[in-house]
Amino acid sequence: MTRWARSVQQAVIDRPERAVVCLDFDGTLAPIVERPEDARPLPAALDAVDALAGRIRCVAVVTGRPVRTVLDLGGLDRLAHAKRLRIFGQYGAERWDGATGEVTVPPVPEAVRAARRRIPELVDRAAAAGRQVEGVRLEDKGLAIGVHTRSCTDPDAALAALEPGLRALASELRLGVEPGRDVIELRASALTKGDVVRELVAGLDPAALAFCGDDRGDIAAFDAVRAWRDEEHPGAVVVSGSAEVPELAERADVLCDGPAGIAAWLGALVDGLCPR
Repeated sequence: MTRWARSVQQAVIDRPERAVVCLDFDGTLAPIVERPEDARPLPAALDAVDALAGRIRCVAVVTGRPVRTVLDLGGLDRLAHAKRLRIFGQYGAERWDGATGEVTVPPVPEAVRAARRRIPELVDRAAAAGRQVEGVRLEDKGLAIGVHTRSCTDPDAALAALEPGLRALASELRLGVEPGRDVIELRASALTKGDVVRELVAGLDPAALAFCGDDRGDIAAFDAVRAWRDEEHPGAVVVSGSAEVPELAERADVLCDGPAGIAAWLGALVDGLCPR
């Protein structure tokens, strides 16, 4: 734990009304699973999120998933302190405000529809060429298409076989490419999680800020936190560690043992605010 992590913990205790905690969903609140639709937050994580939301300025879930998917899988709108929660889906392109219950979702661009039609052909061509891509699953996120290889015999090899074609298709359709843990996304929005962090900083003027994440898509948010704390604000990068993305550990102010470790860290924040 770095001095920045300790400064955030103290600032949360001293000024909870101006503390902001941001969390990714998959791999952070919820363990990574073979089928994305089976992901669920750990009960301990939900309990800690609910308790924390009742005590600090804002808890925000910042994810690549669609907002409605996170609500369905996580049940965040059913928590006791749901009104103090926000969800930024699709890297901030979609929004849910717990105070109003309002969901904001942009229309699906034609480029994403075209990608959805053409990606199966790309997978079929790879299979016909002898590449081991059996088990590839597509996840339609509306504003993005996720190509998952976790169910393949060799997820890394399947991803390597498909990535050049997916990048070429994305370039043709003018879509962005977001690689992750056994997944590549083709997405319409150019927003990053860093943009969400900067928006929250501008809108909420926090006295303490932490971002918890586990994957490369969280790096932009980590960088935004670090830039903010360069101005001597208490900010911390909290990493849900995994063997799949070991390079994130060097960015961590707090390195947690997966989602269970994140739940424990959140619980420690709650205990600091309300000792048992």
